[in-house]
Amino acid sequence: MAFTTTREVFRLPRKVSRLPKEIRATQQWLYITDITPAQSRPGKCIQIDNDEHMYLAGPGLIPTHNTALVQALAQVDSNRDYYELDLARMISGLASPDQMAALIKALFDEAEQYATEQRHELVLLIDEFHQIVQLSAAAVEALKPVLAASGARGLRVIAATTFDEFHQHVRPNQPLVERLQRINLTPPNRETTVQILRGMARTYEVEHEFYDDSMFETIYELTERYMPASVQPRKSILVFDSMVGWHRFTKRSIDMKLLAEVLQESAGVNVAFSVDAKSIKAQLDQKVLSQDFATRVVAKRLQLCVADLHDKSKPASSFLFTGSTGVGKTELVKQLARLLFGDDQRHLIRFDMSEYALDESVTLLRSELTQRVWSMGHSVLLFDEIEKAASTVTRVLLQVLDDGRLSDENGRQVSFLNCYIVLTTNAGAEIYKTIQQYSPDDDGSGTQMLKRMREIRRAISTTQGDNRFPPELLGRIDAIVPFQPLSLETRRKITKNKLRELMDEVHRKHRVQVVFDRRVLDYLVEDKADSDSDAGGARAALSLMADEVTAAIAAYVNEHPECLRIRVQVAGTLRSENKNLLESDAVVEVVPLG
Repeated sequence: MAFTTTREVFRLPRKVSRLPKEIRATQQWLYITDITPAQSRPGKCIQIDNDEHMYLAGPGLIPTHNTALVQALAQVDSNRDYYELDLARMISGLASPDQMAALIKALFDEAEQYATEQRHELVLLIDEFHQIVQLSAAAVEALKPVLAASGARGLRVIAATTFDEFHQHVRPNQPLVERLQRINLTPPNRETTVQILRGMARTYEVEHEFYDDSMFETIYELTERYMPASVQPRKSILVFDSMVGWHRFTKRSIDMKLLAEVLQESAGVNVAFSVDAKSIKAQLDQKVLSQDFATRVVAKRLQLCVADLHDKSKPASSFLFTGSTGVGKTELVKQLARLLFGDDQRHLIRFDMSEYALDESVTLLRSELTQRVWSMGHSVLLFDEIEKAASTVTRVLLQVLDDGRLSDENGRQVSFLNCYIVLTTNAGAEIYKTIQQYSPDDDGSGTQMLKRMREIRRAISTTQGDNRFPPELLGRIDAIVPFQPLSLETRRKITKNKLRELMDEVHRKHRVQVVFDRRVLDYLVEDKADSDSDAGGARAALSLMADEVTAAIAAYVNEHPECLRIRVQVAGTLRSENKNLLESDAVVEVVPLG
């Protein structure tokens, strides 16, 4: 027969040394004596909504897989014989996938004969059921009449698969789905997961390390927060198992420090990373120059989160950054990610909203957004240039901002409660142009913007006249953060910092010392760059720097590898040196420095 023996279905591979003493056996294989399923429902088909779902077995609460539910049925149901179909062995011997149809038919004929001879109904468990659908369309067609007539033939079939694989592979075949009764199995709750961890502590004989359940509850909370793509209790079990392993190997205490290290290794999240509430604004100001008002507003909101006094039913914080292009909006988002999570790569999820300008793209956004947040739930979400998105796309964010969750295409709820959401917009350009022209501010104190907040809000809500910022969306955002147009002095500071970074990079990579003539800064900021608020702020000067300065240095270093000291200077006359010049004839040049 192509399926296992009656005894096989009761087997659970576990090393004897890791089992509770009261259920240890002399064999390496354990026969389960008791099962506690998460729920009991009659049916012919069991659909597991995640392949990592587990259930409890035995006095020591040994975790096992979805087959545990069938094992429990086998113990309480004496009127039927239970067998598990070994798909791997069936597939391995096939010359072609279509041969599986004949195997399926022969298997069920043999199973029917066995059930008739034994005068017992036979229950077949087909785990990873989607593999049949993936492997052979002919096998699926052969299976349909078997399922339809299974009851009359003395056979019952339990098919198990994951939620995603059911939707991807099984659900499209509607005739097949109609022959199966669908049952969803959900993961255990906090109390049950803590009970499992407590049982594992006894199993591993480390229960003396815990005076109460606080560590188990912390493991549950942190794995829920930082490992959203996995499910309970497996993720808690894996973390706890690693902690016990480190405890035995290094004799370390099972404490918060060890938990933080395990989570860092397994999930890539530094939970020990803490935000110094006293220096939040100072850290934001390190990378974002002359935006005192903007960083003050953001820091004020972050104080609520650090104190854990924010609304837990919504995302941790939500901001709308508004201002001209190139004034530091994106840079502040990056600094926010560095401040909160220690990096601006893995924990910064960015969406260019110009890619979602059509109403039909709302499905694409929902799919990508839920998928990426499911994988990295603790992150900063950046929706860049939100005014370029279609209004239907913008409205998708309503549920995220209000309820902190969004359903994916499979109906799975994805949590945004641990996300910091930032929307950026260049709306209100005329207002910022007026501020730039008549009220320049080297510090970005926000005095003029506070006076014009009503105008700014009105400009945002009526962007391009199609109500892309509906009032209900603006009402759900925690803080609207206007950015001051950059003054000439601020643009000089930013460009000077970038020149210094370039100098250090060239020396680190090529051991070449670079000296910049003072006129280089004048050339980049005043001579060639446009001071208009719509011209890109500091971004225009930095783009010019990449094109004319960085490129010139790279070419010289490549062509003269023996030269270890160079000077970057400007040849010609700058407009700032001769007001009568309509156009500057100055150019950047690189020369050896003696």
